[in-house]
Amino acid sequence: MSIPYFWYIRNSTNPKKGFSILFIGVISVILLINFNFSVLVGFLILASVLLHTNKILSNTSFLLSFLVLTIDAFNLMGKNLTQVILPITLVSGIFALMMIGHWFLVDPTISRDGMKNIAKSSIFIASILCFLILIGLLSGEISNFYRNIILGLYVSSGILSLGSLKSLNERSYTGVMAATGLSYLSLLVSLGGTGTLILLP
Repeated sequence: MSIPYFWYIRNSTNPKKGFSILFIGVISVILLINFNFSVLVGFLILASVLLHTNKILSNTSFLLSFLVLTIDAFNLMGKNLTQVILPITLVSGIFALMMIGHWFLVDPTISRDGMKNIAKSSIFIASILCFLILIGLLSGEISNFYRNIILGLYVSSGILSLGSLKSLNERSYTGVMAATGLSYLSLLVSLGGTGTLILLP
């Protein structure tokens, strides 16, 4: 689920090639977690964006790799994927925010707009998750004790993402440093909430 965010960052922020190499390198960890032919093909298609100068070819590679890896994930998890896709999207978005925040510290010339929009999307997804847990659509048979813990973690994640957004509105370099630090914390609590949600049932 990091691929759509990776695509968005490349198109909205236009970071240097080093960022793409770093992000693809992180995504390559999937080869160690679930190595099979489909995952290898999806990763190679994604890695091909480093070679494209044509935007249409690059966008096609992003789309194809996303489809191949999503189909493989669905084959692995079945219907369970539909229940966890939103929590995983939250973690992916916050991770992307952290990555581009770090890259800004390397290259301060890139635009902050992409980072701000990812922070906004993280706040929105965290809010949706809290609502779905409150009405019982995501919490299922989880006990009230664990449901409240998950809810608290997602509320914290949304608040920390809001803090990142507000920090990005500061014009100084330290604003991005603060946003990156807050995204670290937001990533940790969203991982906690998502991990608990996935592993408990």
